Amino acid sequence: MNNTQKEQKLLTARQIWASKRVYWITSYKALLKYISKDYVDIFKPILTGTKSGTRYYVKDENLQNFVKKFETNQLH
Repeated sequence: MNNTQKEQKLLTARQIWASKRVYWITSYKALLKYISKDYVDIFKPILTGTKSGTRYYVKDENLQNFVKKFETNQLH
């Protein structure tokens, strides 16, 4: 195995909310909307389950990219 490969860390929406890394979002429901609808092209969520059992997983790299774009006013 190549040591230069980065190990991808997956975070759940709940973990992202608890960490306050997306500090400008004031509710968990708003965070879910950002991940599942508004910025799905940036977050690229991995979905498991259906309906009320849906879980959203986001790569740490994609989360960092989203925060960086927000802080540099590149979101549209």
